[in-house]
Amino acid sequence: MFDALLVQQRLQRWGQTPETHLDGVNEAPAFIERVGIATLYPASPEFPNLYSAYVGDPDAKTDSGWKTPSGEVYTWRWTLGRQSTAFYTTLIRKRPTWIRWSLLPAVLRLCGTQQSAEELYQSGHLSTDAHRIYQTLEASSGALATPELREQAGFPRGSGARSAYLKGVEELETHLLLAKVFLADGDTMHHTLISTRYPDLVAIAETLSFEAALDQFLQAYLPQAVYANPTRLAKDLKIPVAALTAAFERLLDTHQVNKIPLSGNTSGYDWSDSASTTTQHIASR
Repeated sequence: MFDALLVQQRLQRWGQTPETHLDGVNEAPAFIERVGIATLYPASPEFPNLYSAYVGDPDAKTDSGWKTPSGEVYTWRWTLGRQSTAFYTTLIRKRPTWIRWSLLPAVLRLCGTQQSAEELYQSGHLSTDAHRIYQTLEASSGALATPELREQAGFPRGSGARSAYLKGVEELETHLLLAKVFLADGDTMHHTLISTRYPDLVAIAETLSFEAALDQFLQAYLPQAVYANPTRLAKDLKIPVAALTAAFERLLDTHQVNKIPLSGNTSGYDWSDSASTTTQHIASR
């Protein structure tokens, strides 16, 4: 039977209890820095999110109201974005996701493409619309707001053009080629190429092997997640489950994790100190 203590420890480390929840957006930067990757709203049971951490309840439902916790957390995108708190994209299950800067090279290596946009296009893995958006951003001198990007890339007003544009942007985000950024002034989201805006981080990513990147990710992720389901985690990251399991086994060999039973006949792993230590987050409050 799965240990309920591990579940409680995960909730505590992810701020999903009344005692450990975030008081507001001012505590979000430290939270993202600590957990490494966090979605804006609940997206996956394998990743923390800012909404559940704000309300202190993993079962709290989101809503469409502006004057509600859901509406408040929605505005955090601009607050955190203008502060360059973390890298913003749609990674986990195509939902808004924040990634700690120091972890971004590993994520780019794990989840991004190793081919250029031109190679993807020539091989049929990037549509004409996405390729056109990429070329427009490549030719620009900086980040472009959505209206500017649509106009320059040839997506006029209208639902059909808007749908094609959004699909193209989604393709580029899926390959981790495009970044959405929030400039200091205004409320308009801007778009740029990751390779243009963050060349140093891209260069670091290119030096990493897949295995090294996976080990870096797990060293950041597991102490806060407490335990992991390899199958679900691999699906969320869109990486081979065999590669992720092999990484867990490397940690098992060095006694950094323990193998634990999960629901059904599946096995997972927990961080080796998770059952016996009090979290730093709890101790600091």
